[in-house]
Amino acid sequence: MPVFNGGAYLELAIRSVLEQSYTNFELLVFDDSSIDGSWEILQNIRDPRVILERNPANLGPEANWNRALGAARGKYIKLFHQDDLLLPDCLAQQVEALEQHPNAVLAFCRRDIIGPNGKKLLSRSAGWNDRILEQSEVIQRCALKGTNIVGEPSAVLLRAEVVAAVGPFDGSIPYLIDLDYWIRMMAHGSGWYSDSTLSAFRVSGGQWSAAIGKTQGREFSMFLDRLADGPLRGHRFLVTYGRVRAHINAVLRSILYRFL
Repeated sequence: MPVFNGGAYLELAIRSVLEQSYTNFELLVFDDSSIDGSWEILQNIRDPRVILERNPANLGPEANWNRALGAARGKYIKLFHQDDLLLPDCLAQQVEALEQHPNAVLAFCRRDIIGPNGKKLLSRSAGWNDRILEQSEVIQRCALKGTNIVGEPSAVLLRAEVVAAVGPFDGSIPYLIDLDYWIRMMAHGSGWYSDSTLSAFRVSGGQWSAAIGKTQGREFSMFLDRLADGPLRGHRFLVTYGRVRAHINAVLRSILYRFL
């Protein structure tokens, strides 16, 4: 869990991890020199599965994400956001999925979108039933929807041996830092999607994703241009359609954040 000024929801987020039905995990928390009391909140947690680290200077999101990714020691890795929640069976179901499907490099799920007060705003589904998916299917569905249908890091469980092969997150297109990584992972194998709701992504005006979301349409178009030279080569209409959808999504997202 990378943390920076996450005090408002930090205890709720960590509690949702510690109350998982699957208990064989460790929670590595990397505080990026928070100044809002987050570090003090973390130090009051008493659970042997929680390991705390504090960066002596602020590294920024990309570097802190990669520090967390590189420190994980388990067979599977989940990068968990300080605002989000895991439903009680999230780890159990995603670990089981990757155990049963050895060719799958990641597992992802339907998730709820919740507001600052925790109230459910909507449910986000990738549009499939429970099934194995290949990289091409995921990329094309993302282009059609103009967004990241795999989901935020909290909704995704990664196979650690593939993480080692893929390397660090690339933040050159900040809004798509997670989707870029999922697609790079799926160059090494398939993904498992569960249409059960297993996590909740919190939206609030102060979060990092809200700030970078202002450039969502432009950055998704840049990402599609990158894919047009690779997996989407020859899909000119799909790339164009994805650009339009991304800009529509950006307008809708800005309205949502303004309302919140």
